[in-house]
Order: sequence, then structure tokens, then C-alpha cells
Amino acid sequence: MSFLRSPRHAIRRTAIRVLFRAFPREASALALLAALTGALPAVFAALVGRLVGEVPVAATAGAGHQSAQPLVGTLIAMAVVLVCLELAAGAQELISTDLYRRFDGYLLGRVMATALRREDLQLADDPELAAMVDRALRAARYGPGELVSGLSSQWTARAQGLAAAVLVGYYRPVAAIALTLVWLAVARALQTSYYEASPFWSDPLRRAAYLQDIGLRPHWAKELRIFGLVGWLAREYSREWTEVMTWLWRARRIGRIRMTILAALLLAVHVIVLALLARSAAAGALHAAALAVIVQGLFGMAMIASQNGDPWIENGSVPVPDVLALEQVVQPGRSGGASAAGLPRESIGFCGVGFSYPAGNEAVLAGLDLSIQAGTSLAIVGLNGAGKTTLVKLLAGLCEPTAGSIMIDGTPLTSLDRLSWWRQLAVVFQDFVRYELPLSDNIGFGSVERAWDDQAIRNVAAMAGAADLVASLPAGPGTTLSPRFEGGVDLSGGQWQRIAFARALLAVRGGARVLVMDEPTAHLDVRAEAELYERFIELTAGLTTIVISHRFSTVRRADRIIVLEHGRITEDGSHEQLVAAGGQYARLFQLQASSYHGGTGE
Repeated sequence: MSFLRSPRHAIRRTAIRVLFRAFPREASALALLAALTGALPAVFAALVGRLVGEVPVAATAGAGHQSAQPLVGTLIAMAVVLVCLELAAGAQELISTDLYRRFDGYLLGRVMATALRREDLQLADDPELAAMVDRALRAARYGPGELVSGLSSQWTARAQGLAAAVLVGYYRPVAAIALTLVWLAVARALQTSYYEASPFWSDPLRRAAYLQDIGLRPHWAKELRIFGLVGWLAREYSREWTEVMTWLWRARRIGRIRMTILAALLLAVHVIVLALLARSAAAGALHAAALAVIVQGLFGMAMIASQNGDPWIENGSVPVPDVLALEQVVQPGRSGGASAAGLPRESIGFCGVGFSYPAGNEAVLAGLDLSIQAGTSLAIVGLNGAGKTTLVKLLAGLCEPTAGSIMIDGTPLTSLDRLSWWRQLAVVFQDFVRYELPLSDNIGFGSVERAWDDQAIRNVAAMAGAADLVASLPAGPGTTLSPRFEGGVDLSGGQWQRIAFARALLAVRGGARVLVMDEPTAHLDVRAEAELYERFIELTAGLTTIVISHRFSTVRRADRIIVLEHGRITEDGSHEQLVAAGGQYARLFQLQASSYHGGTGE
């Protein structure tokens, strides 16, 4: 397949179109400066040829003779060309660097805007969309700005080669045409060879890169050593890398034969051209000035086949079609609707709710009916996979039911403005985020309006049992919670959970009326958990509270407890009622209680 019709070339054309549409003036200026920087050496070579012809005349006539004046003009012109070349190259570098950063930010911004366009979690839950997001995020790894650097370098090289061809063609058109065709063939062969050996197209380095991350990043360091995986990792990485290199060597072996033939052809054409030039010069048909220009032009024509900047163009181009494809597929989620401010005042209702994940074969929830009275506390228990966290995601509007509906005071959740509903929620997710930012931000994100209120931050931290933690930090709430930054500190799992809880409490102080806690004490020890729940009723008074936990010391304090099993409610009542019923809840409670009493169950 011709390179000009190849998918790779189509990708480059697409990327260049995106660049010029986003920054038409800057990209055009860069192209003009690249052409000027590439052409000026040919102008200088022409002046050198003129100088070769004028020096003997000036030397014979003397420096003060009128016939020496053209030499002075030529020297001045050469100086002007050199100055212009430096100015053009400097301006080109400035624009290239600026446009590099602009295009980098522009394309990565488009990826982020597209990913955030959906207010639900479809991009994470749908495997096809998740894969598209991963491909689009290659822009962050390869750097779309490299397209600009590559084009700047390649445009300059090609302009230099073509300008040199014009020099040669002025004196020997046939030779210029023949050499241009051969150099273009070499350029195409070099590009084809590069594409055959390029790892970015089929991404064969993906597993090797992942293994490299495992070996170098601290996240995996402890387990690699404890489980004795260091040797295995080194062998696996070596095997993957050898497989990739074997593929590359095979591809290059094919290209080596092609390049050998082209090199022989290129040598033969140059030998013929130089022999004809020598014969013309010997016969007096070609003067020294012309010969000097042609020789310089022959040297410069090699830039026609230059691959300068080609890897950068490749890196910057590859993610662009994936970004465009993601934008076409990802449509904005629903928006607008009635305000949810102050809701719920009466109840939250799940009416025949069913839900299945896009990649799932079975329903996570099936015909779920549940009414939660506003201002009460509800605990949800069940084995892993029962649908507890999914229920919370549905309530938050991060997913939409595949069947049934969720009602807030009799109004469908889908009819409410999603953003205003989120303002009514304070959620501590099981996999809460640990922001590598100051503690004030980690708590303040619960209510952005109070994020800079130092006293409010300290108050909710104290309510979450983190007052001593804040007091111990070197810069107080301004301390960065990451050891990767100067002056930063790391926290234990329990400390992080208190911070997440404080973040939710700040959201409550900001007006949230529903507090959802998914395994809120999973990282706390028994004493810390007891201390927290001694104040639980006080902290959640007047709120609609939903707690998911495997610890029955937590859930037994709720006004109401439901047991989820296979996406349905199988038990519903208070702690005492469920224990008396002798069902799954009672069995799980007794099993957990026995572990605290030496297995006696007492």
C-alpha cells in the first residue's frame, strides 16, 4: 500500500488538520518560518558560488578597483543572509516551543472535557467506552505537542532539500529531477521501514511497559520483595522485551534489502552526475562558480529524505484520532430539571429498581422496592456482590436504573437537576480519594465555599476524631498529605478515613441532607470505631443517613436495617427484630460476635 494512502499517513493528516484548526495563525507562522529557515542556506550557497566567481576578478584588479565592488556587495549580502537565518531560526524556535505547549494543553483539555462531559459513570462501567478513554489518554503519555516539534524540524529539513534541488536545477535540470526522485524514494523507504519497526502502531510494548511500572514504582515495592517476585519480574520483562525486539529485527531485516538497493541506485546516480559535471568543467562548459553552487546543492538535497522530527510527529499524531473518536461517541448526560434543594423532606423511594452493568450477564439489582423515611438512619448489610454499593451509586445519580425508578419526595430522580441533587449528598465511598494536596483541600472539597475557612476545617476534623492529627501536622491544615512533596506527610489508613469522613461532614455543614457512608470504619481499629459511633447519633441528627458496613457494631445503631441478597431485600427491621427472626442477619451477627468472644458466641 502506498504510504500516501496508508492509515499512518491519514492519521498524520488528521492531526495536522486539528493543529491548524486550533491554532491557524501560529501554525501558519511556524510553517513560513520553517520554509524560510530551510531556504536561506540555499540562498547562502548561491552567494558562495557568486563569491567564487568574483574573488579572482577582485584579486587581479585590486581591492580599490571598481570591479571589486560586486565582491563587497556579495559579502554584505552573505552577512545579511546569515543574520536573517539566525533571526528566522530563533523566531521559529520561540513559536515552536509556544505552540508545543498550547497544543499539548489544547488536546489534553479536550480529552478531559470529553471525559467529564458525562455526569454519570458510563465511561468507567462500559468496557468499550473505557477502552476508548484509555486510548485517548495516550495523548498524556506521548505528548501531542511533539507533533509541533516534529513538524518544525521536518518542514525545515524538507525546505532545505527542495531549495537545494532548485539550485542544482538552475544549472542542470535533468540531474536535479533525477536526484529528487531518488531522494524521494529513499524518504519513502525510510518512512516505511520506520513504520514497520514502530512500536506505537500495534502497541506491542504495552505489557513490557506495565511490568516496568511494577518494578519501578513504590506501590508494588513491598509485595515484590515479600513474595519473592523480583526474579520473576525480571524474567518476564526480559521475555516481553525480547519478543518485541525480535519483531523489530524481523521488520528491519526486510527493510535492509530495500535500503541496500536504493543506496546502490543513489550512489550510481551521484557518480554519473559528478562525472558529467567534471567533464563539463574540464571542457570549460561549466565555470567554477556554477560548480561550487551545484556541489553545495547536491549535498543539501540529501535533506529531501531527512527523517528529522519523524518520531516526534508519530508520537504527537497517534492519539489524535482516538480523541476525535471519543468525542463523537461520548454524548453529554442528561442535564436540567427541577431543583433538588432541601430534598428529601419526606422520603426516598426505590420502585421496582433493576440494574445491570453493561458488561454484566446478571442483574445486580432486580425489582428492588425500598422506602427510606427522611431524617432516619438506614443500614444495609449483605455479602460481597449483593448490590450494596450499586444501590448507593444509583441513589447518587451516578448510574441510572435499567428498570424501575427512584423517587425523591414523589419526584423521579431523573427529573431533578443532577448538580443540585449532588449538593444534597455527602458520601464517604469505600474507595474514597486520597488527594495528594494539603489537608485543607482534602477536607474542604466537601464544601468548596468553606474550603478556605480554617476554623470550619478544624471543627469538622475534630468531629471526625482528627483534631490530634491536625495539631501534629508540621504546617497544620496547610500540610500536603503526600511524602512525595517537600514538607509533605503520609497518613495511615485510619487517618485517611477520618479525613474522608471530615470531608463528608463539611458537606453536611454546607447543606447536604443525605449522608451516605460505605464501609465508613473499615480502616479504623475497634477503639476508634467505638469512639466515632458514640457520637454518631449526634453527628447525624436530622439527616437521612445510609450506612453500608460489615461491622454489626456499626449497623446495629441504625433505626432500620435491610439485608440485600442477589439484588433483593430479604430481611427488613431493627437489629433486635432481625436477630429474633433468626435469618441471615442473625447468623452473620452471631458469627461476628463469636470472633469477639473467643468463638463461644456468648
